Formats: sequence, C-alpha cells, structure tokens
Amino acid sequence: MSICKRVQQWATFARTWHIYDCTWQNPFDSAKIISKHLMGMNKPIYHPMIVNCLLLSSRSSRVNLCVKRFLLKTVPVYLTQKRNIMGRLGKVDPSSYSQPELITTLHSDLLWQVDFKNTKLIGSVTHKFNVLEKNLPAIILDVRDIKITNAELICDKSHIPLNHFISEPIDDIGAKLTLELPQGTAPGHLLVRIDYETSSAASGLQWLTPEQTLGKTHPYMFSQCQAIHARSILPCQDTPAVKFTYEATVDHPSDLTALMSALIDKRDPGCTTFKQEVPIPAYLLAIAIGKLVSKPLGPQSNVWAEQGIIDECAEEFSQTSEMLKTASDICGPYVWKQYDLLVMPPSFPFGGMENPCLTFVTPTLLAGDKSLADVVAHEIAHSWTGNLVTNKNFEHFWLNEGFTVFVETKIVGHMHSNKERDFHMLRNLTDLQECIRTQLANQPELTKLVVDLSNCGPDDAFSSVPYIKGSTFLRYIEDLLGGPEIFEPFLRQYLQKYAYKSVITDDFKQALYDYFNGTDKKEKLTEIDWDMWLSCEGMPPIIPKFDETLANVSKQLAQLWATKTTSELRDLPGVKQRISSHQLIDFLGKLIECKGIKDLNEQKIELLETVYSLKNTKNAEVRFRLMRLYIMARLLDRLDEIIAFANSNFRMKFCRPIYRDLANWPDARPKAIENFKRVKGQMMAVCSHTIEKDLGLK
Repeated sequence: MSICKRVQQWATFARTWHIYDCTWQNPFDSAKIISKHLMGMNKPIYHPMIVNCLLLSSRSSRVNLCVKRFLLKTVPVYLTQKRNIMGRLGKVDPSSYSQPELITTLHSDLLWQVDFKNTKLIGSVTHKFNVLEKNLPAIILDVRDIKITNAELICDKSHIPLNHFISEPIDDIGAKLTLELPQGTAPGHLLVRIDYETSSAASGLQWLTPEQTLGKTHPYMFSQCQAIHARSILPCQDTPAVKFTYEATVDHPSDLTALMSALIDKRDPGCTTFKQEVPIPAYLLAIAIGKLVSKPLGPQSNVWAEQGIIDECAEEFSQTSEMLKTASDICGPYVWKQYDLLVMPPSFPFGGMENPCLTFVTPTLLAGDKSLADVVAHEIAHSWTGNLVTNKNFEHFWLNEGFTVFVETKIVGHMHSNKERDFHMLRNLTDLQECIRTQLANQPELTKLVVDLSNCGPDDAFSSVPYIKGSTFLRYIEDLLGGPEIFEPFLRQYLQKYAYKSVITDDFKQALYDYFNGTDKKEKLTEIDWDMWLSCEGMPPIIPKFDETLANVSKQLAQLWATKTTSELRDLPGVKQRISSHQLIDFLGKLIECKGIKDLNEQKIELLETVYSLKNTKNAEVRFRLMRLYIMARLLDRLDEIIAFANSNFRMKFCRPIYRDLANWPDARPKAIENFKRVKGQMMAVCSHTIEKDLGLK
C-alpha cells in the first residue's frame, strides 16, 4: 500500500472517531497502539507526527526506523496545541468550550479530599448529563490546570473507560477537555465519572497558612469561582447557561469546619456532606474550610467567622434578617431556605460573593457602625437576580448586577427612606464616572452595557459599568412607566417567569413588552432607545431625576475643599458641619474627581483629617479615598502608609485603583511594583492577574 493511501486511511479514521486535535498522524502506528487508544488505555492522545517528505520517499525500512525515533519524542496534545487568540469558544458562551446546545449538566456528585499539605483538592465528580442530540461524538468540558486521572461512562452497573484529552489552552481562560463517547450515543441521561486533582495554584482556590489567618494556629482554604474559575476546581460546563444541582462529600481536617454553597446534610469529624437542591451555574459552587464559629442572626441566618471577630460580625450584620424579609417583599418567596454569611480573610477579592445559602463577605465591611452593611443587601438581592434568574453568558452581566443594584437600592429605600435610596444611586454614579475616567479610559468598548467578549475574558472586562449603568437603566424604565407601584409587579412576574433559567437581554426586553403591551403604558415603551442604552459607550445617556438633598451636601463640600485654600478653609464655619458616613464617603469621592484642587498638600490633608476625624476611622471606604488623596497630593512620606493599606486587604475595589494611582506616580511606581511582586502570592488569581495588567507587567 502506498504512503499516500495510508495517510488517507488515517485521515478517515481520525474523522470517524472524532479525534479533532489530531490534524496529522504517523500512518505506521501499529493496530495495537490504536486499539489501546480507542479503549481509553493510552492517555493522553499524543500529537501527530509530521514526517519529512524526503523520508516518505525512502524505503519502508528506513521510514519505520525514523518513525520509531519520532515516537520516542512525542508529547501530549495539551502541551503542544496552544491558542494565541481567544475567539469565541462556544456558540452560547464565548468564554466556555462546553456545548450547552448539545448537552447539559443536570446534577453533579463531588467527592473531595482536601489536601492542605499540597494545596490541592483530590477526588472525583460524577456528572449526570442530559444529551440533546443523536450520535453526540464527545462531551466537551472546561478545565484549567486540572490533572485528569480517569474518565468513565457509568451504565447498568458497568463502567466503560472513555478516551479523553485536553487541548487548546488559553492563558487566563483555561482549556478544553474532550471525552469521546461510544458511537451511536442516544439522547437522554448519561452518567460520567471523572477522577482528577486540582493544581496547587488553582485560580479558583486560595490556601492560607496558619500565619495568614486571624487565629494564627490553623490553615484556611476558600474558593472564588466567578466568573470562570470553577473550571480550575472541577471539569465542568463552566458557563452560566447551564444550571445543575449538586451533592458533595468533603474529607477535611477534623479540627476544621467545612462550609459550601449548599445546605449541610451531615457533619462528622473530618467529613461533611452537602446538598444543593436548587439548580445553580458553576460559578456559584463554593467551599470554605477553616477554624470557624457561628452566631445566629435570625431564624434562617447565621454569621460565620474566626473566633476573634465573631461578636463584631454579629453586631455589624444584625440587620440581615430584616434585609432578607424586605427583599422577599419586593421580589417574591426566598427559595434557598438558609441565608448565612461567612466573613472572609482579608485576601478575599470582592466586597461580597452571592454563593447560595452562604454569602461570602469581605472583612472590610466591619466599619463599627453598620454603614457598609448595604453590601449584604446587595448579596441578598442576588438570591433572585443572578442566582434564580441568571445571565446566560457574561456579555449580559448587567442582567445579574444591574438588577441586583436596582433591588439593593429598593431595600435601602424600604428600610430607610427614598432620599437614602436616591443618594445611594447618586453615590454610585460618582464611582462610575471615576471608573470610566481611569480603569476603562483605554477600553471604551467595555463601557457598553452589553459587551463583546469574543477576545476578552470576563475578568478583564469586570468593572462597575454593568452594576451602575445597568441599575440606572432600570431606574429610568421604572420612572418612565410610573414608578415602583407599576414596575415592581412586573419585576416579580419577570423573576417568576425566568426562575431557574438563564437569560439574555432580549428575554428581559420581550418580558417587559409582553407585560405592558396590554396596558396604558404601551406608548411609553416606544420612548426607550434600546440601542442607545445597550450599545453606546460612556456614562448613562439619561440620568433619572433623583432627590439630591443628601447628595448636595457632599457636592458642596467637595467644591469648597477643591476651590478654597487651606487658610481660607480654617475660618469657614460650614466646613465643620455634621455629615453621615455615606456623605463623607461621597464627599471624598467627589473631591478625588475634582480637577485642579487648590493647595492639595500635606497641610490641607492634615486639616481634612482633623475636621472629619479620619486618622482613626475603621471605615475602609473612607480610608481608601484618603489614601488616594495622599497619592494625588504626592505625599511621599505617606507612601509606607499607602502600601500598608494596600497590603491590609486584597479587595480589588480598593487595591486596583491604589496600584493604578501609584503606577502613574514616578517616585512611587518602583516601590509599588516591588511590593506587588512580594505579596502577589497572597492574592487570588483574579486579583493578581488584573493588577499585573494595571501595572503594565502583563
């Protein structure tokens, strides 16, 4: 048989068995090697050989000798095939290789052994899939730095090995796991077990030594899967287009407590089992293990933390049950049964994470006066907007976060006043203006409400835009249609209609028109310029009419401190008026946004600290803005204090702007970079990755 004929036979074989990553293969591989490959015994699949054309023209004995030498040098596919450009990884979700249009996950059983010594999770996941297409050739899952040791199909008490291989890795995104299915696989349910272990540097896990914890005696581990880091914890369809229930059995040190985004089913020393009976997307999978204690906050809520701060946490978040009831009045029944809070170590990168049954919150919320507890209202609102009704992919992230901020402000309004609600939204607009001016100055396309993530990961696109521009859009629609009495019944119906589902912006738009088209508000809908709101860059195109009573105080103070000299300010009685914590935060934020502040020097900063008692404040939002004013004033002798604040917590809301500001200060930039490299290992991957880009190191 000629060489060309053998090559043609191999090409046919590769297509028949769907070996997508083998674009070429040595035609002299023995039948024995191929049969082992097909039985899933030879893993991973090895990259095809390219035999020199001159060798192909030589005698077969010489070719066979060369082939044997080539085979000794083969390397796994996942080490050789690397994508330089991301592109859209899937039809439904640009950030996921999985194919929810062909197969979806219904339920996952996790068996995990927590290895603190090697900082790994070792175990297995058994996925129950629903196959939607005849003759599905393979299951495609997302992975990132995961080692697969076995994969098998479970049917009628027998286990059939599945050939599997990992390919097409992309930096900061992950790779594709292909599980080849037997020919003729029919639609319906399918059980697949995958044995694996995570990398010691899994992007979705943070491992803390005892010295890095408050108690200093026990290690701590926690996860952060949003947006696309679940794939570093388990092979899965890591897309919010897919929702699944899960059960988990976690083996862990017996002196530590394990918690997950689920209800505790059984707790024994060193082993805890969990059940989550409400379907969730992969990014809501969460785990935390540490020396934790709890205190009750209400009939269905507890707060968890390390012993040293548990009393402080219980006092700070004492309004949790009231917030939960208020949110239920606005949105409908709470379906998750339990609502607990876990106060995280300082390295947690977000203000909060809405993990079902167990919200993670940053310790930077512990202000001592409950002034920052509105973050809890935000996470509670996610129980409906995000967790129950979920964006189908992160291009429509505003459907999660814009709706959640909108409901959060409603909770604030119900519990306090409409003036406070409006002030809350006006403060947000100040933050949005700063974000667009700095973080997104060179990426205006990311200031759109619906973004294109074809060549951009969700972590790189993350900003306050979907939160604040999105909630402003909803407030505009609510006001246009007649206010909360008109809009809230629609909101509840929308949440009921799409409960347990994943949606895109067109689904929300259609629901809005379906609800109001038969009412006297039909004509009002024609006034909404959807393209302007969804596709235009920059600040919201229309700012609703807010009550500015509370905001005017902070606005006037910012103007005063920006335009008056230090000596003039000392003699002005209006400077020393009493203001709330929220007004102080807004005032400092607006002052940062002022251009050309007069006398921005150490004397003015010291006067500011004296008048508003800033030196000893526990409020992290206040301290953050004070640090930024130090940088604006180029107070080199305060650089150690600035760096100390940046190291005190790795919440991205604080440390990213601090590092960006320091990067633009020539005298401070070298020390900022030196410090970042020193503490980078203590940050979660999502935090260190974005700061590296902010500093121009990546």
